[in-house]
Amino acid sequence: MRTLNDAFLLNNGMKIPQLGFGCFQIEDNEIDQVIRWAADAGYRYYDAATRYENEKGVGRALRNCGVPREEIFLISKIWPSCYDEPEKAIEYSLRELNLEYIDSYFLHWPSSSEDRRYKAWETLLKYQERGLIKSVGVSNFTEEQLDKLIAKFGVTPVLNQVEIHPWYPQHELKKYCDEKNIKVIAWGPLFRGFLKEVPLMAELGEKYGKSAAQLTLRWHLQQDNIIIPKSNIKEQIEENTRIYDFNITDEDMKRIDAIESGRHFGSDPNTNDGENFTIQYNC
Repeated sequence: MRTLNDAFLLNNGMKIPQLGFGCFQIEDNEIDQVIRWAADAGYRYYDAATRYENEKGVGRALRNCGVPREEIFLISKIWPSCYDEPEKAIEYSLRELNLEYIDSYFLHWPSSSEDRRYKAWETLLKYQERGLIKSVGVSNFTEEQLDKLIAKFGVTPVLNQVEIHPWYPQHELKKYCDEKNIKVIAWGPLFRGFLKEVPLMAELGEKYGKSAAQLTLRWHLQQDNIIIPKSNIKEQIEENTRIYDFNITDEDMKRIDAIESGRHFGSDPNTNDGENFTIQYNC
């Protein structure tokens, strides 16, 4: 990838930019301005979710950001506590976003119940047939969970969004997804906010004339990860796009790889049923 406009080809023929914009924990009263800054900086992929409680704000901001809808790739997600009534949850997302269709809609976590997982997935596929969802993906799925999902439905998710950063690169899962032609999105790409605890990234950033964040995002690009850094600060939003004018050497990539520790922040994908969050559908 050489420019911000470069994109990955998904297994259904759609394209997604490698650099996206994460909208998690951006307040509704600032999302319009933040997405306007992101759009002006060139971002075209935006990442939302019912659990983030931001679909209404993201949809409104995207309608008003000055970028034609067909140039935007929008992802949102259904939360596991909604898997018993997936139609209501999907209709809720569509109504909140108010953008006619969603480019890709994910199961946010697998859920400990295969029956509930499969009920939700089957419903996503029905909405894809109707054109309201253009593609279907997953988040936080393991190899075994993906195998079972693909075997049961004969449909391979286009994307798997999982926690990835140099502490937790998930090499085996990435290899599996590559073999299945599933592109991987890295959430928490900047060490989930703990970047200052990794002095190597600042050291190498200085070597290349870049910030620690830019150096880390460049590591992701060279790993072929799709990334969704987030910020509500205009200068950081713009800075995170300036990662295409340098390459990290093989030697320095190995130095970064050597800090792998297994430290991560996400829940167990085998047990997270999302019971800490429910929504009122108002329908």
